[in-house]
Amino acid sequence: MTPDLQPPARPAASLTLPLRLPYPELSRLGTAWAAGQTFTLPLPTAPSLRVTKLQFSAAGPRLNVTLSVQSSGLLGLKATFDLSGRPVLDVAGQVLTLEDIAVSTHREGLSGRLIGLLADARVTAYLTRLARVDLGPRLAALQAQAQARLPFSALERTEVTGTVTHLAVTGLEVTPDALVLIAAAGGALQVTLKDGRLLPR
Repeated sequence: MTPDLQPPARPAASLTLPLRLPYPELSRLGTAWAAGQTFTLPLPTAPSLRVTKLQFSAAGPRLNVTLSVQSSGLLGLKATFDLSGRPVLDVAGQVLTLEDIAVSTHREGLSGRLIGLLADARVTAYLTRLARVDLGPRLAALQAQAQARLPFSALERTEVTGTVTHLAVTGLEVTPDALVLIAAAGGALQVTLKDGRLLPR
């Protein structure tokens, strides 16, 4: 009986892709979400705070976030806060937040009463939640770009083919002008030689 001969499986390939997020872009993404998050101040007229601008910048291995807020109603409060924290991603690798956050208030133009009000733990908790960016849409775009590049010649005489089904963020780095994510592309990817032979394992 002649045994069935199966063609050898093509060796699996992996692609590592950088995603560079300049701070102006990161700020736009963060502002778009934060602007919809309001907080009701503990005052009789119940004025609410909302974000008008959120700006990211680098501070060594940490990120700084400058938040500009204003209140509704007759209070007419406008204030600016600085947040500093270490950037982390959620378990799914989709949402950027900060941990070990320090918060400070720009005191210019604020009365002592307002400064005390803004130092309330509830206000601080609200502000720290605003340092958040959903990176899902940018990662989806990067995945589509990776797929569009296939087949891809990684080295001379080699070719990567297949389908990119997902990206997994494996690291991030704070640089002076951008946050850089490193993403590993996963899926059914194979490597072949340009002459059609399989790349040896």
